[in-house]
This record gives sequence, C-alpha cells and structure tokens, in this order.
Amino acid sequence: MKTESNDSQPEAPNLPAQPDPAKPAKPQLGRFHRFWRTSLIWLAVVALAFLAGVLIFNFLRYQPLNERLNQTQDELTQSNQNISNLEAKLTTTSNKVTILENDNQVLQSELDTATTHLELLQVLVDVNNARLALVDGDVPAAKASLKNTSAKLEVITPRIAEVDTNLAQSIPQRLALILAGLDSDIETAKVDLELLAGNLLDVETALFDK
Repeated sequence: MKTESNDSQPEAPNLPAQPDPAKPAKPQLGRFHRFWRTSLIWLAVVALAFLAGVLIFNFLRYQPLNERLNQTQDELTQSNQNISNLEAKLTTTSNKVTILENDNQVLQSELDTATTHLELLQVLVDVNNARLALVDGDVPAAKASLKNTSAKLEVITPRIAEVDTNLAQSIPQRLALILAGLDSDIETAKVDLELLAGNLLDVETALFDK
C-alpha cells in the first residue's frame, strides 16, 4: 500500500475575517435611532407629497382664473379700442354737424336775403303798377295795386334800417301820404310814387348789389 505523498499540505482552517485595523468599525444604530430615521424619511416623503398636492391644487385652482383674467384684459383692451374708435367717429360726426350747421346758417342767411329781395321787388312792382294806373287816371286801380304794400314794407323795414335808418322811417310815411292823397291830389301822388320808387331802388342797390 502506497502512502500519501508528503508534499500534500493540510487545509488551512476557516477563520473569521479580521476587521481592517485601518478602518474604524461603524457604530451600530439602536432600535430607537432606526425608528427615528425611518420616521424622518416618511415625514419628508409626506411633506413633499403634501407640497406637491398644494402646488397642483393651486395650479388647477388659479390657472382658470389666470385664463379668465387674461380674457378679461383682452376684452377690456378691445373695449377701450372700441371706445377710442367711437370717440373718433363722434369727433368726425361732430365736425360734420358743425360744418352742416355753418352751411345751414349760410343757406338760411342766403334764403333770408333772397326773401327780403323778393319782398322789396314786390313793393316796387306795386308802386310801378300804381304809377301806371294814375297815368291812365285810374285811381281805383292804383289803390288796388297798393292795397298790400304797407304789410310788405313792414316785413322788410328792419333790413332797410340796416343800410339807412332815415329811409326805413320815411318810406312807410311817404306810402301813407300817397294812399291818403289819391282821391284828392293825383298829381302829388304821382310825384310821391316816383320818389318812392327811387327810394326803393336805392335800398335795393345798397342791400343786394355787393
């Protein structure tokens, strides 16, 4: 029987690992410390979750308000723009109204002038018709021609006074003398009618030949 070789070495026994003397051993946490650390971690997680919930809640709550505020601001801007446009239109319309009022005043003045001129010419026609009637010795025709002349003169007397206050007083007086003397003194009436016609022509020149 062969014996085992002397070269075989006996196995080293398994010894527990020795701690590295260069590294100090970590202190083992007690049960209370582990509980306290775990509690702090959970508290931090809960706090973060709560904070995230608050942020999400505020976002969901205030985001529609922000959108509504932006919409309201846009509407306000549009309203201000509309107001500005309306003010511009109002100013333009007001200017047009002012122009139209000025034009109306001008037209009214021209109408008044034309009316006065027409009334004056009608008085002059009445006087000339009365003169023609007296040339023929027709006193009733002369009276008929001058029947409404006094009323016509009364209308235009204020305009006559603008150019000559003496004529504004003397013309109605001369017409009254003519009417009073038609039956008694035709020749004097003829002369007065001629003078009255001349006065009326002077008034026409002063008022309308400009």
